[in-house]
Amino acid sequence: MHYKTAWEDPATRQAWHRTAMLRCAAVLSWLLGFVAWLFAVVMTPAWLLVLWLPVLFVGIWYALLAAVAAASLGGTRRLLRIYPWQAGIVEVRPKKNGSTQFVVPDPERPDRTVGLGYGGAIGTGRHFWVRAVKSGQITSAWFAGDPRYLGVVATPGPRNLLRVAQREAADSRMSPRKRGVSPEARALARAAGARIEWRTPSARTSAECRSDRSERPCQVARS
Repeated sequence: MHYKTAWEDPATRQAWHRTAMLRCAAVLSWLLGFVAWLFAVVMTPAWLLVLWLPVLFVGIWYALLAAVAAASLGGTRRLLRIYPWQAGIVEVRPKKNGSTQFVVPDPERPDRTVGLGYGGAIGTGRHFWVRAVKSGQITSAWFAGDPRYLGVVATPGPRNLLRVAQREAADSRMSPRKRGVSPEARALARAAGARIEWRTPSARTSAECRSDRSERPCQVARS
């Protein structure tokens, strides 16, 4: 890969636009499906509502999955503008719970690996990255990002873009990763949208600030 970032590659931009069109089309199709459901309910006997309600609940769930996938497009593009592609470094494995695991070498400790997962939830079993990996069609992939935080995986080309993340890098209810990451890697991950434990060299804890009786300004560390 001779591009500084993945987004500089025209093939990456084309793959992102194709992914965006497919995901937006999926959201639109589920919205139209809801309109069709309403029409069916109105045009059929009232007792059939017992049959139509489960259809509604399934449709709502899949519509939410489609909306979440569409909402991740901005984060995917942001990440691709920060990191370059790394070809063939990802080992892709199916897991017993029906999800897919992406095993990536640690950028700062190549002898160790970091796992990122996708799937396992109801409705994700028909996703490309679950079906293709389970069937053995795909065993490796391209990767852009930092596996300790988040990244984008793709089949060679690139095609079939998928944003994956560690839970602590995206979930505000969890404590961000604090160890084993250089300041430079933290800065890149933060620029890509990850939640990180951020502390400047001059920053100190609030307890340290309270114990300091000098009059110089005290910068409190923020996560």
